[in-house]
Amino acid sequence: MTDHAQTRGAFRNLLGWYRPYLQGSGKTLTLGLICTAIMLACQAAIPLVFETLLHHGHWSSLVYWLMGLMVAQLVIGYFAHIAGHTVAVTSANQLRRRIFQVTLTGKSLQGHGLDRASVVSRHTTDVDYLSDAFEQTFNQGLPGVFRILISLGLLTYIEWHAGVAMAVATLVFLFIRSTIGRTLITLDRERLDANNLLGEAVDEAITSPRIISGLHLHNWITSRFNTRSHDLSEAAHHQGISIAKLVTGAHAAGLAGLLFVVLFAITSGEETLAAVAAAILYVEGVVRGLEALPSWIRSIQLALVSRARIDQILVGSDDHRKQVDAFTKSIHPGLSLETLAFPPNGIVGLVTDSSIDPGLVLSILAAGHHKDSWRETLDGHHLRTAHVNLDVVLVPDDPSGFNSTIREQVHAVAPELSDAHIRALLKQVGIDDFSISENGLDSPLGPGSALLTPNERQRLSLAIALAAAPITLLVGPLISLADSETARPLLKVLRESNVSNIIVCLRDPDMANEVDLVLYCTAKGHQLATHEELLVSSPEYSQLWSRRLSTGEIDLSSIGIEAGQHENLLTRMLTERYEAGDYIYRQGAPADRVVFIISGSVEIATQDDEGHQRRVAILGPGNHCGDLRLTVGEERGEHAIAIQTTVTRSLSREAISAGMMGLLDRTPAERRIVASILREGSSSLEEISARLTEFDHAELSKAIDLLLSDGALRESEGRYSVIQKRAVKAGGRALLDKLNFD
Repeated sequence: MTDHAQTRGAFRNLLGWYRPYLQGSGKTLTLGLICTAIMLACQAAIPLVFETLLHHGHWSSLVYWLMGLMVAQLVIGYFAHIAGHTVAVTSANQLRRRIFQVTLTGKSLQGHGLDRASVVSRHTTDVDYLSDAFEQTFNQGLPGVFRILISLGLLTYIEWHAGVAMAVATLVFLFIRSTIGRTLITLDRERLDANNLLGEAVDEAITSPRIISGLHLHNWITSRFNTRSHDLSEAAHHQGISIAKLVTGAHAAGLAGLLFVVLFAITSGEETLAAVAAAILYVEGVVRGLEALPSWIRSIQLALVSRARIDQILVGSDDHRKQVDAFTKSIHPGLSLETLAFPPNGIVGLVTDSSIDPGLVLSILAAGHHKDSWRETLDGHHLRTAHVNLDVVLVPDDPSGFNSTIREQVHAVAPELSDAHIRALLKQVGIDDFSISENGLDSPLGPGSALLTPNERQRLSLAIALAAAPITLLVGPLISLADSETARPLLKVLRESNVSNIIVCLRDPDMANEVDLVLYCTAKGHQLATHEELLVSSPEYSQLWSRRLSTGEIDLSSIGIEAGQHENLLTRMLTERYEAGDYIYRQGAPADRVVFIISGSVEIATQDDEGHQRRVAILGPGNHCGDLRLTVGEERGEHAIAIQTTVTRSLSREAISAGMMGLLDRTPAERRIVASILREGSSSLEEISARLTEFDHAELSKAIDLLLSDGALRESEGRYSVIQKRAVKAGGRALLDKLNFD
């Protein structure tokens, strides 16, 4: 008795927990209950009509009443089933949206052993269990209980004529099932596909929270999720209608068999068959009711488990919420955007020591110090909550992305931006490959934007941030900022933007001279000054830039570079990490770097004109890849794809040419001038200025004067050429020839 009471209490508690998600479905729910009551009344009245009709034993008007009750039971029962199914689907959609909002903006997802897969399953499988439990309760469980109570009033004996009649009815039902079953297979597949797409949207929200928070994509990602959730609801709705037809067909077959028996009894006058027909009606009701009970009880059990699992997200953990509050209290109160003196139309560079994550510093600047502005993600990152500081946009170094088109992502922050402006913006940040093709803006980028390299994904995030036109733009330690050759064009784009306040993470010593001020953060505090002032006033800052990377993992002699040049060139190398399946570079991309494999393995593959890809080789640690014909305009002749988690270090065209010519200690402008003349031949100042647009005319003139005074250049009739003699060892000449050195 106690267990029974606990079961009833759990059932009532489950209904109370689910009730808020029934809001908006009151009319449909009421209509369904009325239809169910009428259907049960018809089922109760049919045996009474049988009893009266069969008692007279001849044709009378009661036959029409009998037919009317049967038709009413079928039609009203069908609409009762549809009403219950509609309420279940609608309420499940509301529950899914609620879980997603908490996942996206909740205080903390830590605790309860949650991981990505379990969070996704709570949006899909567990919600489906609750929806199915509600639908079975409405359409099978409670009606089945009443049907059993009504049908147990008749005891009878079975005669063989009744067996034949019910066999015919069974065959009719099998035919109906085979017809509807073929359609149901397709609908089942559509629902599974919609379920997978919904799971993908949830996974993207979990794996890309820093991009969503930094770029204020909450509304877009929510709208995208709601669309896919609606698609899943539609697929489930169509599937449920077919199931309703199947159930109605089964009822129709059984009632048709009973009607055949009644008509046969009336025409033949055999009272035994009449008694059998009446008895079968009650027996059929009992059987149907008993068959519904096990699946109904099972659905309630699954729903109780799913409710507990979903509450792990909706209710959360008090301990982890307290940890988030404790984190906000640990933030240094002086570190905020309000306390920073931004230079007019200038750029502030962010530099941190090894004890501080630059991404965390940017998050603090974006979110502020109030505890309600922070949340903790599933992977332990502390980020700002939705709709906090909407005029501050943050571009994190997270290389993840979305299976969406470029246009859709840009329109998430700038809905009115035209395709021409989008293409121009992409070209500015250096990813115009997709905009060149006719359908480039309309083509989905694949799961996690797999069609883009990690570098390109970060550049796309920067393009979206610029499209948002914020007041303050915070740029994390992007891959493209680690090398002066790729960082300088991006800084030029940022300077020309209309953003008032810009903070950029610095990863290259040369770039410290390109910004107006440097924000140097350590565990002890922060300083804001020029690069030169910090070099003098902060020994730690000076030492930070003087560190050198380990030289043991790269053998530059393999590409013909002298040992005396290794130390300087190693400081110019860019270290990157790729996951399995990531493109290191693609066939047709600019051939501007040599890539050395530190760990992992890389597949080299080619692609023909028809799009077929063929593996050429697999390279491991110690090898290098990349076309060594590094002249401007050269393109990669193959794909390089990470087979497993791979770490690489790469050397740019500018660094190689500067190292060969002994220019590594010169200014960036001097190095670029010499590299330009080496590639293009003797040039005038106007020609050099047209090629090196990131430098102004005065800066180029000053650099040329220094090169002339040092004997690195000579002038003849207003044109400049390199007079420095190269010195190489055996093996280096071939590389220089590929670089087009004279």
